[in-house]
Amino acid sequence: MKIEKNKVIELAYELEVDGAIVDRAVEERPLDYIQGMNMLLPKFEEYLEGKEPGDSFAFTLTPAEGYGYSEPAMVLSLPKTAFMLDGKMHDELLVIGKTLPMINQMGNVVNGTVKEILEDSVKMDFNHPLADKTLNFSGKVLSVRDA
Repeated sequence: MKIEKNKVIELAYELEVDGAIVDRAVEERPLDYIQGMNMLLPKFEEYLEGKEPGDSFAFTLTPAEGYGYSEPAMVLSLPKTAFMLDGKMHDELLVIGKTLPMINQMGNVVNGTVKEILEDSVKMDFNHPLADKTLNFSGKVLSVRDA
């Protein structure tokens, strides 16, 4: 059975970015998804279309095909009081490079990375961590079945 829309796919894969493996799914714990349901990057699904169980794959996605480019408007300075929990400042949360779940104005959880800590504010980057990155995928199709 070939990979096509509305099929359940199981994959083992590795994602390499800047020479390092940043994500993987092994055969014992594969990634599964439904093709064509926008669960994965569109170009990722496009590259797998038509493959069958046992087929290997390797392809590269440009930043535009992956997680896009960083937007300066997604880097915000927040008052340090935004990091208070139950009336207490939790300085252990404020570590440069640490990703923290935050609540936006619409009540949704968004992840932000601490970029800079100032006296009264914290600069947070809400761009996707893989924005601006070239994504190198390789792996193997394990199974294809009807949904």
